[in-house]
Amino acid sequence: AYEYSWKRQNWFENSAAEHRAVRENVGMYDMASFGKIRVEGRDAEAFLNYVCGADMSVSVGKIVYTQFLNKRGGIEADVTVSRLSEAVYLVVTPAITRLADQTWLRRHLGDFNVVITDVTAGEAVLAGMGPNARALLQKVSPNDFSNAVNPFGTLQQIEIGMAQARVHRVSYVGELGWEVYISSEMAAHVFEALHEAGADMGLKLCGMHMMDSCRIEKGFRHFGHDITCEDHVLEAGLGFAVKVDKPAFIGRDAVLKKKETGLNARLLQFKLVDAEPLLYHNEPVLRDGEIVGYLSSGAYGHTLGAAVGLGYVPCKGESMAEVLASSYEIDVAGVLV
Repeated sequence: AYEYSWKRQNWFENSAAEHRAVRENVGMYDMASFGKIRVEGRDAEAFLNYVCGADMSVSVGKIVYTQFLNKRGGIEADVTVSRLSEAVYLVVTPAITRLADQTWLRRHLGDFNVVITDVTAGEAVLAGMGPNARALLQKVSPNDFSNAVNPFGTLQQIEIGMAQARVHRVSYVGELGWEVYISSEMAAHVFEALHEAGADMGLKLCGMHMMDSCRIEKGFRHFGHDITCEDHVLEAGLGFAVKVDKPAFIGRDAVLKKKETGLNARLLQFKLVDAEPLLYHNEPVLRDGEIVGYLSSGAYGHTLGAAVGLGYVPCKGESMAEVLASSYEIDVAGVLV
């Protein structure tokens, strides 16, 4: 049972071991809770290009990281979109935002000839992540998982054990890995096949605390904490995922305007110099002795050896170099670190 504390909880070392497994070997965890929204029809490409900030005119088998933006350039959703065929895409969302993301799609459907279907219950997802993730998959599948055949940001259909599956080479933990999508009725079999194959490799079963600590070390944003509908996509540091040179999409004018007028804030990553304190979120951020903001999220970076946090800092009229030249402290329960 969990024993909660502002200091190291009774699960701290367990999570640290899972974190190390993903960074140094291979770990597996359940992501079946992902929301899965199928978008299909003759206008699927045009519709998603209108709703998404990124370019959806990609080849079949490509996975695109993107955001749904509002007219202010705020982030309504943070998703991946996979092109399954010429007329079919799969939008993968965080579990808790599936209904909101599907509602956003339906709200902007207009005259596009598209069918939107929630297929979440139809597929389970097992994530295998870590430097030895490729070796694990090769033990249970005859398919080729090399960079040449299955580079980052692509998917392929495979055999695994006695099942058919689809593997997406993407990662929220910042390591080599695949998300394995299998029909729900074959999920237990595929889990058993992977678990058995990984026994002599030191495969470790992992949980969500591991995912949170790994993602924050890499500076990956968490929707609902680091990015929301009130946070501009450029100030969140996600401009690389927005393609303003494609046809008009929701939020394009706000992105172009922000590029012209400059940022009012930047999302920064902070690592404490003291290895002992923990960070959660909402801790005040001090710049040159003055409170300028707060942490939007925090977790312990077991590889980095200290707690890590993300938070917005005002920067109107300043260059990135000027922002980084300042001295920063985090107020942890009244102690400046």
